[in-house]
Amino acid sequence: MIDKITWLPLTLTVLLLSSCQQEQEISETSLDTTPVIARAAGVVFHESDIDRELRTMPGSLQHLSSDPIARGQILNVLIRRAVLSRKAEEVGLDSDSLTLSRINRARNTILIRALENWQTSQIPIPNEQKISGYYKNHLNDFTIPEQIHARHILVGSEKLAWELQKKLSTKTGAFEALAATYSLDDSNKSRGGDLNWFPRGIMVEAFEKVAFSLKTNGISKPVKTRFGWHIIEVLGKRPSYTKSLDESRDEIISILQQQKLDEWVNMLVSKANVTILKAEYQSPDTEALQSKD
Repeated sequence: MIDKITWLPLTLTVLLLSSCQQEQEISETSLDTTPVIARAAGVVFHESDIDRELRTMPGSLQHLSSDPIARGQILNVLIRRAVLSRKAEEVGLDSDSLTLSRINRARNTILIRALENWQTSQIPIPNEQKISGYYKNHLNDFTIPEQIHARHILVGSEKLAWELQKKLSTKTGAFEALAATYSLDDSNKSRGGDLNWFPRGIMVEAFEKVAFSLKTNGISKPVKTRFGWHIIEVLGKRPSYTKSLDESRDEIISILQQQKLDEWVNMLVSKANVTILKAEYQSPDTEALQSKD
């Protein structure tokens, strides 16, 4: 278990480094009525600044809103961000054309996301007839294909593969231990060769054909692929099934609302008097953007 006090600075430092938000300078005459908690680089910080930062974090971190240690770490992130931003301005980086382009792109991204959220909130929840109609017309989209849970040991020679297969079939060797010792697949050997659940079409054909033919707890004979020789064990199977309407309801609502949002966006663009002036940039997509008189 990771100690919370140790974990918080690492997490919040990552948030600092990855954040594209611009720190807003807040004057002493700000309308913010929450207590002032710090000043740095000409910026005044209020309790509400920490709350706003928390609201941008994953839901799993929202419980930290009342934790003074966590709030202190967030404040540290805000202060560092303000100091570094001010320093960047002092050395003139805010006038650099590439930097300005990135700032504008980040600003546009934030504004677009806010606009999409605003517009989505204006879209009524689809009625039951539309939801059930979409479900019936797109049943394949809600069908979960057959899946298996398998693990494997990958080695470079057929001889070694047969030796390991013999150990497994005679119970003189544990699959996890043999995978950790012999497998050439570094992506999963530390997990005992576990490949997790997967449907058809993910693995190479020779591997997949054998894996899906095995029964649960069945162990294959050596299987040759372009990667080497595999010993496969199937740990579980899930048959194909179609999610019910109730299971699919939230997904369908999101899809239908997204369709309405896309229609709204296309309508806005179509009314924006778009004109492509360079002939070689014309394409069916750009032609569709341009208003038709």
